[in-house]
Amino acid sequence: MIFLSPIAGLIAGAVGIATVLVLYMLKLRRRPIAVSSTLLWSQAIKDMEGNIPWQRLSPSVLLWVHLLIVVLLSLAIARPIIDDAIGDGQRVYLVIDTTASMNATVAAKSGIDRGKVQAIERVEALFDSGRSPRVTAIVSGLESKVVVADSMQKGQLIGAIKAIEPTDQPGEIEEAIGLIESLIEASLAEDEGQESDAALVWVYSDGGSISTEAIPMRGGRGMVVSPYDADAAVGNLGIVGLGASRDRADPALCRVFVRVMRNESAPIAAVLRVFEGESVITSQAIAFEDGAASVSETFELRLMQGALLRVELDVEDALDTDDRAWVRVSDPHRVRITVVAPDAKADPLLVDMLEAVARTDVRVIGADDAFDDVDLVVYDRVSPASLPPVPTIGFASLLPDQDRSDALAALGKRSRLISWDRADPIVRDAGVGSVSYQRSVRVPDGQGVRVLARDRDGAAIIEQVIGARRHLRAAFALHDSNWAVQVGFPIFLMSAIEQLLPGTSGLGEVYTTKEVIANDTESIGPIARVGEIDFAGERIGVSLLDADESALAVRTDVVIGSGEVQAGRFDGRSQRDLWRWFTLGAIVLIAFEWFVYAGRVKI
Repeated sequence: MIFLSPIAGLIAGAVGIATVLVLYMLKLRRRPIAVSSTLLWSQAIKDMEGNIPWQRLSPSVLLWVHLLIVVLLSLAIARPIIDDAIGDGQRVYLVIDTTASMNATVAAKSGIDRGKVQAIERVEALFDSGRSPRVTAIVSGLESKVVVADSMQKGQLIGAIKAIEPTDQPGEIEEAIGLIESLIEASLAEDEGQESDAALVWVYSDGGSISTEAIPMRGGRGMVVSPYDADAAVGNLGIVGLGASRDRADPALCRVFVRVMRNESAPIAAVLRVFEGESVITSQAIAFEDGAASVSETFELRLMQGALLRVELDVEDALDTDDRAWVRVSDPHRVRITVVAPDAKADPLLVDMLEAVARTDVRVIGADDAFDDVDLVVYDRVSPASLPPVPTIGFASLLPDQDRSDALAALGKRSRLISWDRADPIVRDAGVGSVSYQRSVRVPDGQGVRVLARDRDGAAIIEQVIGARRHLRAAFALHDSNWAVQVGFPIFLMSAIEQLLPGTSGLGEVYTTKEVIANDTESIGPIARVGEIDFAGERIGVSLLDADESALAVRTDVVIGSGEVQAGRFDGRSQRDLWRWFTLGAIVLIAFEWFVYAGRVKI
């Protein structure tokens, strides 16, 4: 048994015992009465002496009972506990959720602040128990990481927990549990040959990303501690989808698409506003009818130049970070494409398809002609000695560093693609499975080359990055294939342009807090908080756009552990309080005095 507040107990005991003794020494004198003789009053004389102040006390059962009552109450004030879960060297893991949903504010306090207070209280309880546990603090966000490892210093842990900063990123608690499992395995290897109790785990999270009532875990057991009550009303509306696109026929016309989600406690109506800088361009009231969980809205704007648009929800809810999102729209210029072909005679189907996709005229030049201002170069049966400073697409075209012996004679028989990257956006919807052709070159298939499609002879469509530019190559000429007459070919060209020239396709650029922002020369991120930042000389916006985080689901019944470990009882406490029992003992003694001693008094 140990005491959490020993000083308070000692002070209370000293004051209480001194008070009892003083009261006994200062009993009131009895009223003097004249008697004829004191011969038979020896006992009365002793009582009179006992009532004279500052006389020596005569021990009595009543005095001892009163002193025992004071001692019991003092022990209760000292908060005695029995530690039945934590031993010296016990490994404890505290996980603080820093994802966006923990920024929700209920009763003027955010979930992350509540979680940090709960974690600090746990640290104080662990170390005030008189034991020396080894505590590891972990933050769980987009990436789980250790803040303090195997610490046995209360001050260090409390300081580290107070320094934890919230983020506007999504995350999974299961990733933090996996990190703990790896730390437990490492500790078992380090303590080989020594007996070790199962690790104890407390996760301070709203539990919104957890879909099950139990999280499996090897070597530990624990629970998820929610910063909110189970019946807490955490109402929220959030922007979970955003996009923008310029009309291909009228590039000055821009359409902005917004999707807003609500949870059960949220308002059923709000106002959406679109800003350019601090100026409102347009606004629209939205309503969730018939209990709908989400609603979509489309704004049509005329933007004569590029702009960073901010969409905002005008509503009072629990989470502010998902009430605004950004999309960057490029200038409304058309893609400038040049086709390089032998003697400036390109495949007419290729030129027609490019003009249809780009909605502009395509220039055709010979292999030795000079380039004008251009965004994309397409090589048709031409292998350049050097590449221009823009992305390129090539059909039956070798790359500059490729051996010319890779050019093949006509195979005399046709081939077809037998496999392709079904997840790649360039060929995913291009219907390449039905393409047949006669191969005319061998494209590289090695380090730094990403193969998009293969046939029996190897790579047939590849992508290679050279000088920070992306270049696509096909191992056949378009007129040697049936691809040009299939519906998948214009889809391939459109997807290729959108991937090689992001922004020039008219699609808006949207960045979220969970992704790396990159261009040809630099990269940054992921960015922890939503808002506007400067990147590569441009102003861009970083948004949340995550339905799971905006839902603000609260789980208070999640247990951590698996197998035999989970079978053990874990209620989230590391000690058992005994102050109630000491208080009850004092009350029993007071009642005993009342019934035994006071009952003897006769009127």
